[in-house]
Amino acid sequence: MTRIEKARRRVTVARYVIGITAAAALAGFAAAARSTHPGTAQRVAAARSTVTTTSGYDEADSSFFGDDDDSGSSIGPSGSAQPQVQAGAS
Repeated sequence: MTRIEKARRRVTVARYVIGITAAAALAGFAAAARSTHPGTAQRVAAARSTVTTTSGYDEADSSFFGDDDDSGSSIGPSGSAQPQVQAGAS
């Protein structure tokens, strides 16, 4: 084997070692980041199990959308209102 072939072999081995090391470092960083992030699934599940919600609100009593008697109320301009269009540029 010549010196050039030996050098090429060392470069090839070095590339593999660098690639494997970089992949391992990335995996380690990702694992550390996930375990220390405040929104991880384990902590969220634990928080949900400790929170109890009690509400006296009943949607059936809500009048947000108005009564069901169809009083004719609607969202939008009145019947006599004309749309306003701005002509020209400012």
